[in-house]
Amino acid sequence: MMFGSINSSGAIIDVTKHGEASDILLPNQIERVQKVAVDIGGSLAKVVYLTSGPRSQGGRLHFAAFETDNVEKCVAFIRTLLDTDNTEEPVIMATGGGAHRFRDLLNKELGVEIRVEDEMESLTAGLNFLIREVADEVFTYSEDRPMQFVDAAADMFPYMLVNIGSGVSILKVTGEDEFERISGTSLGGGTLWGLLNLLTGVRSFDAMLEMTKTGDNAKVDMMVGDIYGTNYGRIGLKASNIASSMGGVYRKTLDKHFDDSDIARSLLYMVSNNIGQIAYLNAQLHGIRHIYFGGYFIRGHPLTMHTLSYAINFWSKGEMRALFLRHEGFLGATGAFFIGERMKTVTPALELAPDVTADAKDAEPLKRRARAYSFTENFSIAGAIADDAIGSLGMLDREPSKLEPLPQLVNTAAHPYTPDTVDLTHEPRQQEYWISAMERNTNGLLDLADSGALPGCEDPESRQRLSRFVSLYLKHLHRLRDRPLAYGAMSVRALLGLREQCLHEVGLEDIFAGVKQHETQAALDALPMLLRETDAMDKDKKPHVLLQNVLAGNMFDWGATALRGALAEGSLDLDKARDQITWRPEFDNGTDFVKRIRTHQYKHAVVFVDNSGADVCLGVLPFVRFLLQRGTRVVLAANSRPALNDVTERELIDIVRRAGLIDSAFQTNLLSVCGTGSSGPCLDMRKLDARLVQATRTVDLVVIVGMGRAIHSNYFARFTCDSLKLAVFKNQMAADAAHAQIYDALCKYEQR
Repeated sequence: MMFGSINSSGAIIDVTKHGEASDILLPNQIERVQKVAVDIGGSLAKVVYLTSGPRSQGGRLHFAAFETDNVEKCVAFIRTLLDTDNTEEPVIMATGGGAHRFRDLLNKELGVEIRVEDEMESLTAGLNFLIREVADEVFTYSEDRPMQFVDAAADMFPYMLVNIGSGVSILKVTGEDEFERISGTSLGGGTLWGLLNLLTGVRSFDAMLEMTKTGDNAKVDMMVGDIYGTNYGRIGLKASNIASSMGGVYRKTLDKHFDDSDIARSLLYMVSNNIGQIAYLNAQLHGIRHIYFGGYFIRGHPLTMHTLSYAINFWSKGEMRALFLRHEGFLGATGAFFIGERMKTVTPALELAPDVTADAKDAEPLKRRARAYSFTENFSIAGAIADDAIGSLGMLDREPSKLEPLPQLVNTAAHPYTPDTVDLTHEPRQQEYWISAMERNTNGLLDLADSGALPGCEDPESRQRLSRFVSLYLKHLHRLRDRPLAYGAMSVRALLGLREQCLHEVGLEDIFAGVKQHETQAALDALPMLLRETDAMDKDKKPHVLLQNVLAGNMFDWGATALRGALAEGSLDLDKARDQITWRPEFDNGTDFVKRIRTHQYKHAVVFVDNSGADVCLGVLPFVRFLLQRGTRVVLAANSRPALNDVTERELIDIVRRAGLIDSAFQTNLLSVCGTGSSGPCLDMRKLDARLVQATRTVDLVVIVGMGRAIHSNYFARFTCDSLKLAVFKNQMAADAAHAQIYDALCKYEQR
């Protein structure tokens, strides 16, 4: 069984000029394997491994799984992953019962150190990591409300983990490294597998689960209705509830032939219902409300999750919910991987941040330390935990720095923060619109390249990469049209982020680089005259005009399909852009900001910028200059990596330097530039570069510019300080969702 981004069956040896075996090159990716962890259970062996290469700045986690009966295939796969040119002695982190059972085999076949980690510690470490780091990891499930995603990181402990493998272990977790096994049962995945093999002859677990889809358990189970003829309402039992698993067989003639699919469904219900009841009783006994179900038994199978959810809901009378994980089969392997990072032999590239105090470090040398980085899921190459799994899994890209929330962001139980303005998952009309719009926009990139509007994309190699991107992204859109929940909650932010991931994956890091250079130069050439004009204005009029220019500049957006033609022709200028914008009081209270700034001195502002060219040079910079002249410290926050024609941190540093040659106001120490940690047109304020978070701790004004950052995301975001959101509705569907008109200005000021 294989899934994930790398299929090692086509691995080849990379030979250096000296004829030495340098490394293993894996198909589709030129990436080097740095570290491997394996969790060998009674039924399945799961592998987690880290690679480094040109597509992932800080490293990339991959996942793969094999049946334990074919453990030799798993060992052969790991052998292909080992870096033959590693300067350090490789170490395999192993956990699960099979780590002990097959330790001699691993040593013999791999010839490396096998470090065995405690199974229960690995499970909890893996779950803690996934809850904190992976977006849309935790979800609830029922047939009528599939995959309702839950943000579980804020109120994490205590929780109970029901790990369903061949048997079942139930863990109570009260903190990082604080856990105990409180219960378990031998009635687990191995029970279902064994009984179905005996009764039906089917050997594959996937085939067994497939059979349950068409089965009718009522043909073999004894139902409440079989006993009472109807519901037993007084004690809350429906006629369709199971009274006795397989109990209907002797009531429905012993000589009758029973269909394998009916037997399979009955046994799945029997095992799942019993696990669910045992889980509830333990949660009730220990006063725990969060119940996570993990283990490869579940493997994203809808009927299994529905049954466990039904059991928890039934026994708790609706007071508890079953929680599931997209990576539920990989908790142990993931945990073993990160436990290995805490050891003294940790790979230098994966060093952790030092402990807060030297005393604590000396007292507990292996004490858990905060990671100095974060992970982001990359779906550009995605797989599934099983063929019929409801969700998909991407690779986990390690970000160069830790991602943390903006200090001023409000994210409480009373006012929970949700970055996305519209959840497309529950809006079929918007869902279809945006997928179709992305398809048209993507195909349009080929036309732009053919017309010469994308400098640097005319050569055959770039054109070929662009064609590969179009094919890759359109396949993802096709999958999402059929399975909207495949990659988590669908939103405009998610669709735009996936597009950038696909571009980077095929080697197109910045297709608008040439466009940005040209437009930035033209805008900087126009900046001196614009500054002279604004300086000559009446002081009461100036703030209004500066806000208007920010919005006019934001019209220079190559991501807006409606404006792409005018931008390609070069027929749009700042005056024309300003004339296209309409100002309606429902979306414009800029006068409140102007009144406030006349009497109030902001000490520290952060401005989240959008596009390069006229947007940042003629819109944002004059506005920032106005703040600087009033003594306000300003942090300009830009993308860390390219996305469309958005300005990046590196580009913005150069733009500010060049603007300083034009006007000395930009040469002040009050102005700084920092990356957001983002590589998309939208922004999640919970996941910002730690450097930016540190630089904005005293901010008393948050300014967000652009449709992606202030309309598609953060439209409803609240802050503990004053905020100003500036954008233009450049998309009809986005305008409709807000009851606006296309080209309406958004100038939303909120005073705290």
